[in-house]
Amino acid sequence: MANNSNSKFFLKGKKAVSEIEQFEELIRKNPDDDRAYVRLAELYARAGRETKAIETYEKVAVIFEKKGFLNKAKAVLKQALLLSPEHGKINVLLADYDKQSGLVKDAAMRYNTAVAYYVKNGNKMAAINILRKMLELYPGNVNLSVKLANMLVAEGMNHDAEKLLVPLAESLKNSDRVNEYVSVLKLLYTATGNDAEIGKTLVNFYLKKGSYSNALIVLQKLVVDNPDTIEFLEKLAFVFDKLGETQKLIAIYKQIAVVHAKHKNYAERDEMYRRILELDPNDREALFILNENAKLRDIISDKIKDTTGDLRKDGAKEDFVIDVDPNAGNAAKPHKVTLRSSIKEARAFLTYKLFDKAIEKITSTDGWESSDDAYDVLIEANIEQGKVEEAGELLITLIDLKVSEGKIGEARELLGDAEDMLGSDDVRITARRQQLAEQANDFADPESGVEGGVFNGIPNLENADVESEIAEEEVKPEADVQESHEEPEAAENEAVFDETAEPPQDRLDELEFYITIEDFVSATELLEELVQSYPNSSFLKEIKAAIPEKKGE
Repeated sequence: MANNSNSKFFLKGKKAVSEIEQFEELIRKNPDDDRAYVRLAELYARAGRETKAIETYEKVAVIFEKKGFLNKAKAVLKQALLLSPEHGKINVLLADYDKQSGLVKDAAMRYNTAVAYYVKNGNKMAAINILRKMLELYPGNVNLSVKLANMLVAEGMNHDAEKLLVPLAESLKNSDRVNEYVSVLKLLYTATGNDAEIGKTLVNFYLKKGSYSNALIVLQKLVVDNPDTIEFLEKLAFVFDKLGETQKLIAIYKQIAVVHAKHKNYAERDEMYRRILELDPNDREALFILNENAKLRDIISDKIKDTTGDLRKDGAKEDFVIDVDPNAGNAAKPHKVTLRSSIKEARAFLTYKLFDKAIEKITSTDGWESSDDAYDVLIEANIEQGKVEEAGELLITLIDLKVSEGKIGEARELLGDAEDMLGSDDVRITARRQQLAEQANDFADPESGVEGGVFNGIPNLENADVESEIAEEEVKPEADVQESHEEPEAAENEAVFDETAEPPQDRLDELEFYITIEDFVSATELLEELVQSYPNSSFLKEIKAAIPEKKGE
């Protein structure tokens, strides 16, 4: 039995290879034979040669697009995505076609998938080029601009990042979008090589908001790059004073005093040392500079420990960098966290690209499972991280929630987004499409017996007569759909035939094409459109009659 099975498998494989070679030869003779390309791609896929199948689908898509059949081009690309949903090049090409069709949201979704794909594979330049395409769809979008600028800076393309961020910062400068403005300034500060003016703007903003820890980080860089700039040193002293860092404050006062001494501003120097003595009356350096000899003698004669020296030694061991704490100095009493406040805080995390924190904030709050806004945050956070599957699963859960609440219309709209994200042939999508169609029940045709919100898919018409007894009784033997399509002139012999009631041949060809490549979603949508436009079409009635009533799978 095993040998026979292997033999059959071997013969079947040989047949597939032979057929592949046949279509490859056919294409060599006729490079524009789009149907041959489609068939060859199918054969490659069945033989497990996914890379060749995807390449072939891409080639035939370009052929269709050149011939003006944009919908057909998109259909074959969707077939390629069934083999590799995250494929970068196919997603970009399909997004380009969606853009031509005015489907901006669909294009953006596919571009985003492609960006995640290329980032994952280390091709940052490809991701950068795609993000530029996305910015063409959404000019001035802050999140996209920041994401692109981050990649540009990482690749050392600081000038390009600066050109992108400067006008964006200017447009946000006097707006109420404070968080976005600060994010752009921070990135611009890096892109410009720590430009002092931009750094000063950041510091002033943080000081105004009382965010001293954030101001400290920028000030440290400014002081390192500009050690003799009194303005930066004084602001750093102000921050240490606010943070209660006395010894670091004394060290900055001494640095300011040294700068004044360099410029022979002795009065200002002495003022700094007097401030030091207010903080530490036994500071020997300040006492010496101010000529407090009596005090110095007392310190020495009493063998008082050199406090300043110990402090300096201890200070040398301290980490000068303080961690960023946006909530420093603003500690509040513990309170019960509401879902509304969690969502608000999570959206703030999204603004700062802290996607994991946003997810954690939502999922740790009671009752999030029944909130649309909570799902929106979780889905956006996952998409931004390139976790399309996780985002899709959340969207499916939200659809189920809407169905349980009886909100069928909202569920149907969400299903469209889920199809874009997961693909129309995903089993979860198929199941919920069937469920929504049965519950809606807003389309019924007494002649065909089809019920539900939409046609639930086109079955294999060759086997339609065995799928339903009802369909078997209603479909006439001569009403075979394929024959009707291939020989439309036969209908002219019927007395009731009305040429104006029939769809044009190019639309029928398009319908046949969708059925040929088993893209039943596109076929169903086109069929519904034709039924509405040509209600008296005898040919369309035969197709409708051939579709049995389908219940939930």
